Amino acid sequence: MTLLSIASWNPAHGGPFFSVGSLAAALAQGGEEVSLLAGDYPHLPAQSPIPGVPLHLVPGRRIPVIRQTWLPGLSTALRELSAGKTPSVIHDNGLWTSFNHGVAKVSEHLNCPRMVSPRGTLDPWSMRFRGGKKAVAWRLYQRRDLASAAVLHAASKRELEQIRTLGFSQPVALIPNGVELPERAARFSGDEPRRAVFIGRIHPIKNLDGLLRAWAEVKPQGWKLEIVGSNENRHREALEALAAELGIRSEVDFRAACYGPEKAKILERAELLFMVSHSENFGIAAAEGLAAGLPVIASDQTPWQGLVERKAGWWVPGSVEALAAAIADASRRDSQELQAMGAKGRQWMEADFAWPAIARRFQSVYHWMAGKAPRPADLH
Repeated sequence: MTLLSIASWNPAHGGPFFSVGSLAAALAQGGEEVSLLAGDYPHLPAQSPIPGVPLHLVPGRRIPVIRQTWLPGLSTALRELSAGKTPSVIHDNGLWTSFNHGVAKVSEHLNCPRMVSPRGTLDPWSMRFRGGKKAVAWRLYQRRDLASAAVLHAASKRELEQIRTLGFSQPVALIPNGVELPERAARFSGDEPRRAVFIGRIHPIKNLDGLLRAWAEVKPQGWKLEIVGSNENRHREALEALAAELGIRSEVDFRAACYGPEKAKILERAELLFMVSHSENFGIAAAEGLAAGLPVIASDQTPWQGLVERKAGWWVPGSVEALAAAIADASRRDSQELQAMGAKGRQWMEADFAWPAIARRFQSVYHWMAGKAPRPADLH
């Protein structure tokens, strides 16, 4: 049995909630016995389980002063879960939290091989963000927890390089995240205004202030920018104030995070998607946009250089000047040209990022970790 673990089973947790959930579902559909373990907090209540995947929740709480979570029953829950059937592999997702540290300790106690997916948290920009707390955690437990993992997972070559730069020498599984393919691609309506969209956490790492400044520099006629996502540490309010200061407040719609059919509708009516982060190990929103048939403007701090090779978008520096040039280029193109670019992106996602194939690659690594299969090609 494979146990996937994640600190929070709530979409506000960001991309890992969706990628871990989709991986669990694809593994189960492929015949793997899989369970999910997650924290459940008053401020981030757990969502419904995935059909066919047992969900085990550990009640937790948040300590506001230090912005840290506490799950006093985690060790007990893991041991009780293992009393029924010890996992052959634990695949933990994320770093830094008391949940991840607890999983590391218990997996060592159970002598169960553990894979860790950092999910972008080892990127230099991410390491510097709230760097004081992370420096303390690194010395106290985080470096040791990573070193004790049997396998580390990188969603891109960029993340693999970051892992090696930090001195970790164990095998690394280089496997991208998968993406769900909607039944049909976006169909541009031709209505005004034309729409470009960002979907994701509203957080400083996403470089949305740079995006707003670039948009203000171009002011593309007949277009509107939509920024959709969960508001972290009141960053949305700072961005709204910046948009007003730049004189583009009426051209920018800010919307709360949405999921499922509502999110699909936003993608269906858009013509362009942004992924302009200071850092991304993968960037699931870019894959979702491409799967929906949208060309993407991505910063070169994301692993989406294939946009240029596939002629499915732009991969440029995250500076205001470079983003403005890309926006000017994209916004001058008519809907048919952008739709043709989006179709190439959708074909790319279908060929290389469909979840069933991605799940089989993870499954091969799990079976090798459990001593049941030869070493797979995805290990580096």
